[in-house]
Amino acid sequence: MSNNYFDQFFAKSDGETTLEMHTRHVVTAGRNLMLSLPFSDEEREYWGKKLLRCIVLHDLGKIHQEFVDRLNGTKKGNIRHELVSLLFCLMFLDLENDELFAIATHHKGVVNTLVDTNGTFSPNLINDFIPQWYNSDSTIFKKENIEQWLNIFDIEIEVVPQNEIKELPQKVKMFLNAKYQKKVIKEIADRKLFSLTRSLLISADHLGSARKENDIPKYKCLELKDFQPQRDGEVFPFRPFQERLQTVKTDIVLHAPTGSGKTEAALSWVFANQRENCRVFYLLPYTASTNAMVSRLQNHYNDEVVTALHSKSLDFFYKQLSEEYSNEEKNFQEIEKEARDKKSLSKELFYPVKVATLHQMIKTSLKGKGWEFSLFDYKNALFIIDEFHTYNALITGMLIASIKLFRKLYNAKFFFLSATIPDFMLKIIVDEVLDGDQTKVIRPDKSMRLDKLILDRKRHQLYTFVNSNIFDKITLILEYLDNGRSVLIIVNNVRTAQQLYEEIEFNGDTQLLHSGFNKRDRTLIEERITDKNISNRPQLLIATQAVEVSLDIDYDVAFVENAPIDALIQRFGRVNRAGKKKISPIDNQFSPNENTVPVYIFENSIGKTPFYNKVILSDTWDELIKLSGKEIGENDLINGCNIVYKDGYNETQLKDFENGLNNSIIKNFETDWVAGSWNDWLEDFLKDGNQKIEVLCFNLINDYEERISEKRFLEANQLLVQVYPYEVTVSKERKYGDTLVAINLDYNTEIGYHRRESAFEDRAM
Repeated sequence: MSNNYFDQFFAKSDGETTLEMHTRHVVTAGRNLMLSLPFSDEEREYWGKKLLRCIVLHDLGKIHQEFVDRLNGTKKGNIRHELVSLLFCLMFLDLENDELFAIATHHKGVVNTLVDTNGTFSPNLINDFIPQWYNSDSTIFKKENIEQWLNIFDIEIEVVPQNEIKELPQKVKMFLNAKYQKKVIKEIADRKLFSLTRSLLISADHLGSARKENDIPKYKCLELKDFQPQRDGEVFPFRPFQERLQTVKTDIVLHAPTGSGKTEAALSWVFANQRENCRVFYLLPYTASTNAMVSRLQNHYNDEVVTALHSKSLDFFYKQLSEEYSNEEKNFQEIEKEARDKKSLSKELFYPVKVATLHQMIKTSLKGKGWEFSLFDYKNALFIIDEFHTYNALITGMLIASIKLFRKLYNAKFFFLSATIPDFMLKIIVDEVLDGDQTKVIRPDKSMRLDKLILDRKRHQLYTFVNSNIFDKITLILEYLDNGRSVLIIVNNVRTAQQLYEEIEFNGDTQLLHSGFNKRDRTLIEERITDKNISNRPQLLIATQAVEVSLDIDYDVAFVENAPIDALIQRFGRVNRAGKKKISPIDNQFSPNENTVPVYIFENSIGKTPFYNKVILSDTWDELIKLSGKEIGENDLINGCNIVYKDGYNETQLKDFENGLNNSIIKNFETDWVAGSWNDWLEDFLKDGNQKIEVLCFNLINDYEERISEKRFLEANQLLVQVYPYEVTVSKERKYGDTLVAINLDYNTEIGYHRRESAFEDRAM
């Protein structure tokens, strides 16, 4: 046999990447991965040796003639090279079961009839095809082949031919099947080991395949100067509550006003708790605010270590990469491939700092696809959960159940921060997560001068209008605009926002923001309204609750429809954010004593609001009436919030909360452990908390087809909008496989989607 026997075999169809080359790429990825993960020296040595064995053997099955034929263009056959690799190992080596499992499942999950079979082995592959693959190319199963392959990589494993094996042993078949795995691998610790080894091999293989093996970032330990508050080059001292967090090494809740420096406080806590190769997760309520937070954290860390992890991250990466090229240089297929690689890596063990939505964390606790990566990614990780009060009762229950699980399983730590948490929810967090320890709730301290400034700060003058709506005050809105003031209008549904946009005849810069825009325009709008150059921002912004949380905007005056008080606190936080403006109202003689601005709130919503609890709305209005005509601060609103929610969850909400807290998948996470298996229904269950579908508006068909013809597939997908099924009439003819065309909807870049002929229906954000 030639010394160059393996030179004839390729790992990919590019005609360049030989099997040895690819394996070396993955070996390098594995070694660098070991250096980037939070391991002790002993753990690094143990996992390094185990991973190296798996890497060298994982693709050996690619020398099978059927796989070679597939690379050369033969379409027939369904050869699974990883199962052929497994057969090699069973015939000649005495490997641990977890290593055999990882090699067999590094592309597909175990047999599971309850999930999408595209990502899992089918029973016949395991039971029937192994003997066929052996017989169709039995000459490759030689002792000298595997000896030479191991020698190429200096792997010392004794090669001992077993009895001729033409099919998988029964035990192996069982641990490759979700239904039987627990019966044959009885110990939870052993099944955990299966998952751990598998996730490491998959990550190394993906890194090597993407040629990122030498680009794996290591966590950069923060120094205080990296996040010291500053503005326009002027550096400011940390506030006392921020300094206090720089020495706190426990789970914590921070309750502090909007604009008080909560992000710097969170990073102060990270500073106190970080360690070598740390993992940090910054969780936000909505995808709208995650991209901005990625940019912000990249300023504190660097571009290489921070990534986005959410449902729209593919679009984020595509846009980010597209901006690096001029129009003449752009190769859209290459950019799309790189964006997909970045998205894949963002879900795995690549980036040490991830900005994500809460749904990504709950997806892990509910064992959504990819959950096994968390076994290393979440180990000793630091989680920052921003504005956690915004979630509904069911999600809040699941959040707390997940946190309790991750504290136990991964020794993870959690930092909660909110400006508006009601007392009843704070008590839940303290009792369920913080072991009843009230000292783990941190607030700014009034006895400290810098803290007192933000606690005593008043930012708004509140004016209420009983039995009135925003349309009644359009003239007043125009007066403010004509006087050069920036105006924010926040309403409760999309159609109302569109009606106001059409009704207000203002010649200046106006922008709509709501969920009825497609992904392409929504991204552009969010960038525009948060432009670093404030003069580039629209003078008039008309928005739904899409603007509530974490968007860094600052308007002079606001007109707002009534909503639950905790939502209103968030809306008010988008006006006079820094508390440095002093604006007298145009419509009365009030002269502010503090740096406050007018906020007008209307009892009546123009559209329907079935998504809000009527009792909460009524109680909120009662509290607002008490504050009407006064200059108010955050504490006034928080006191009102505690009165509105004095009884906590209502009966329905409490039931939802308890269902989330006692979710059976989370509760039985360890006892029901099945390696290489996942729950397939998860994505639809969690996606934005609704059942919207994506459609292509009728008048965008030509634009869509043009992008498809140019292979700009991601850009084509960005033209789709999310709608409720009841809003849309779908064409029987679909575009390019499964794209739904809405024959009753058109799209306009100024106002979003709308009905082609009939009237709009009210719809929530």
